[in-house]
Amino acid sequence: MSFRLLEPFFCLPANISKLLEPSLPPLGPGQPRIRFGEQLLNVELEATFGTKRTESSAVMCCLAGMWLWNGFLERSHNFSQSIDTPEGSWWHGIMHRREPDAGNAAYWFRCVGEHSLFSALGDNVQKHAAQTELPDEAQWLLECTHWKPQQFIDACESARRDSNETVCHVLREVAAIEWYTLFNHCLDMAGGTNR
Repeated sequence: MSFRLLEPFFCLPANISKLLEPSLPPLGPGQPRIRFGEQLLNVELEATFGTKRTESSAVMCCLAGMWLWNGFLERSHNFSQSIDTPEGSWWHGIMHRREPDAGNAAYWFRCVGEHSLFSALGDNVQKHAAQTELPDEAQWLLECTHWKPQQFIDACESARRDSNETVCHVLREVAAIEWYTLFNHCLDMAGGTNR
């Protein structure tokens, strides 16, 4: 896995990074990373996020994302389904995409609407794609100037259905870029002082 190419997108405070499995999550549900789950259960929200507003929707979004990264889809879902913001719907959509439940994922991404992050995320994905040897089925990433959630849902479904490991690997990297872009946005919204 070419983490060197992904490093520009993977910038998090050390106290948060240590709560995340170091390898990329699968496109599907995967297995919960028990050690990281135990750490998340005991996390001190104020110290971790650098804010006294620990019940804010942005902090809850961060937690939904962290549980999801570590493979705890149900726990992540418990957070995201109760967050009535575009970001909460986005985490909800990612969780359903990983289940995999493409129809439910599409519904939640429609709830996100046209998010201000879609342009920046598209640029990040395109930059990564330009540095990556892409299989034919992933060439569309070179044209990704604006994030299209449905296109990514369809790509993940196709790669899983065809058991195409090369495409799955590339899409896992793209999903990680999506995760980090959304997570950093939520962390900034939480008003944390750790960054």
